[in-house]
Amino acid sequence: MPYGRCVIYSFRGDGQELIEKAREGMLPIFKQQSGFLAYCVMLQGDRVISMSAWNSEGDAKGADEAAKDWVAKNADMTVLDSFIGDYAWLEFAQR
Repeated sequence: MPYGRCVIYSFRGDGQELIEKAREGMLPIFKQQSGFLAYCVMLQGDRVISMSAWNSEGDAKGADEAAKDWVAKNADMTVLDSFIGDYAWLEFAQR
């Protein structure tokens, strides 16, 4: 079963700008990481929820370090909570 990474941040500024910045900056970094499966970002008020799926726990932890580095250099966000763990259940749409 894949591993998930979920981080909840608080942020200041324009949410749509932040999402575009993450799409242009964080997504390419994740795609270069070993074991990348999926990435999404949700906005809720002044919070950003970043979720990603990885092939292994090691892949998820490596992505977590890459994300911390990118956020520190590129975004005015503060981590409120962070989770890395084995998905109990994850289903992808069949196409």
